[in-house]
Amino acid sequence: MTFAIEALGLTSGGGKAGLMQLVPALARHTEHRFVAMLADLAEFAALARPNVKLIMRPKPRSLVAREIHLQRTVPHICDAERADALLCLGNFAPRHCAVPAVVLLHNAAYVSKDRAAESYRSVRERLVTWYGRRTLRRPPSGVRLVVQTELMRRRLLGVNPHLESSVAVIPDRDALAPGISIDVAVKRKNGALKAPFTFLCLANYYPHKNLEALVDACRLLPSRAVRCLLTIDGAQHPRAGRLLERMEESSNVLINLGELSGEEVTQAYRSADAFILPTLLESFGRTYREAMRFGLPILTSDRDFARDACGDAAIYFDPLRPSSIAQRMTEIMESRELRERLSRAGLRRAAQAPSWEEIAARYIGVLEDAGTRRSEFAACSRFRAASPAPLRFS
Repeated sequence: MTFAIEALGLTSGGGKAGLMQLVPALARHTEHRFVAMLADLAEFAALARPNVKLIMRPKPRSLVAREIHLQRTVPHICDAERADALLCLGNFAPRHCAVPAVVLLHNAAYVSKDRAAESYRSVRERLVTWYGRRTLRRPPSGVRLVVQTELMRRRLLGVNPHLESSVAVIPDRDALAPGISIDVAVKRKNGALKAPFTFLCLANYYPHKNLEALVDACRLLPSRAVRCLLTIDGAQHPRAGRLLERMEESSNVLINLGELSGEEVTQAYRSADAFILPTLLESFGRTYREAMRFGLPILTSDRDFARDACGDAAIYFDPLRPSSIAQRMTEIMESRELRERLSRAGLRRAAQAPSWEEIAARYIGVLEDAGTRRSEFAACSRFRAASPAPLRFS
């Protein structure tokens, strides 16, 4: 079978890192052919395989350009490449396409409402969120949805209970390069600490990440050798530049490393004594799994998605109260026993994560099932296109 993959919007952060692992894992299913629509980034060129054709083009900048790409270009490529099914990794599928679509839904804002997170969004982000929620209430026909957790599935069915038979849960995992040897014993942590104690907050800037809370929390920390590393680029979001300015005006506890490459991410984890994330909304939280794999104790928001992802591998704070964040940071610095307990729990959870081969096999199963229905789906699509518009009564 031939499967098309639409991933033009995955150009940074966890989405990009996951894509770099998923495509090679899919390609190992050599009985199938893949056509991947990707942004024209140099590192994506390495994803080409004998059974993987890359179609690379600039990422659409405006919402209109994104819509044209999804509604016109993607169906055209599926038709030209004689695809049996389409895998969309960016939350949305074409409304009218001659092949069945499988859509990875990974934006929690479309199925969850958090007043604090929503208050930080720009007009553009609010518009996209509205569009996403509206689409889930009336999704295109022939679309099957994939979510990464049972929690996301429950939230999705809370939005549209009629989707129950068309939702599959495919777990995700960290996106660290395969073959990285992680020796927890050589890391600087768990009692034999050198100054300063290092917190790592590895995240691109998005309003829901609530990174501003760290600025206020760090001001409340007791005077001691401590630092908190962030990984923000001022171009990631209009608010990112303002956060960087606040960091410069605050104490020297906060240090920005900028956006990191793959090996730099590994080194950042190895340099840290604990991982912290004050996020307000997540669908999965890939950095949680990465921190666990490095044996780092985790401090994060007291939210259901975080407890679902981290369990006993984290301690939790109120992300809207800087004093709560600072209190937890102090506890983790002062208690060796707590750090060791969280580290052991995280390593156990990381060991239970599925491999990329297992994840890819789950996607292949869903795509094969969709592909077997291609002829039936195409006939229904032609019928809908040829049918007269329904009568409207005033």
